[in-house]
Amino acid sequence: MKKLTLFLTMICVLSSAGTAFAADYLGNPRSMKFHYTTCRTIKHPENFVPIESRDEALAEGYVPCGVCKP
Repeated sequence: MKKLTLFLTMICVLSSAGTAFAADYLGNPRSMKFHYTTCRTIKHPENFVPIESRDEALAEGYVPCGVCKP
């Protein structure tokens, strides 16, 4: 139940954010990994930065997530 609530909250936050989170990827500035926005490893999307493209992520020094393999 807790995970479902968190998931629904995340969807509301992402959908209401509009263009701020209109990115295809999310980057974790602590681990320097980037993920698809739907990656199951993303627990706190508010700690991630939006990234528009794979090329942009790689250019900024991010490496692809081993789980979602973007």
